[in-house]
Amino acid sequence: MAKSARKKTAKSGKAKTGGAGAKAKPTDPKAALREALLRRTAAGGWRDLSYAEIAKEAGLSLAAAYQAYPSKAAILTGIGRDIDSRVFAGLEGDPLEGSAKDRLFDLLMRRFDALNQHREAFAALAKDLPRTPGEGFALLCQLRSSLVNMLEAAGISASGLRGALRIEGLGAIYAAALRVWFKDESADLSKTMAELDKRLSQAERCIEMTRRRSA
Repeated sequence: MAKSARKKTAKSGKAKTGGAGAKAKPTDPKAALREALLRRTAAGGWRDLSYAEIAKEAGLSLAAAYQAYPSKAAILTGIGRDIDSRVFAGLEGDPLEGSAKDRLFDLLMRRFDALNQHREAFAALAKDLPRTPGEGFALLCQLRSSLVNMLEAAGISASGLRGALRIEGLGAIYAAALRVWFKDESADLSKTMAELDKRLSQAERCIEMTRRRSA
């Protein structure tokens, strides 16, 4: 009886030790995968990063990871949507004000603030994604949706032919500011703000000139 009891105690102790050392599963698998992808990309780049590595970094089995996001491209799309959600959630307590230019400036700078935590990862993505066109195309599609959402949130229609031109124009402005942001080491992102203000002002002048000619 004593020997049997000692065996049970030993087995019980091993089970408890194993449970204490095991890595807890994340409560939000999607968020864990998004963060894991950004961490791994910042550390080692994008091209050679495997889906299995991302899942392991997130503390998930492949099956659990696949249920959350079925591919690297899907995780990228999820990152874009999460950034949009955070930017738009902030509008509830801090709404947009001023002219159309002011509202777009505010929205784009909020987006850069959201990106800033993982600047190294986004810089690596910008460098490597052109060499992986499948995932690059997925991110571009998500970015286009983000541009549409920002225009609409600023009270500017993104519908029809004019809307399509506005989306293209805002995309060019965002790309120009993004290139500056990658190298902007200022605490308040002053260089990014200056570039964004300059580009938006140029667009505003072009629109005003077009209106005068058509009047």
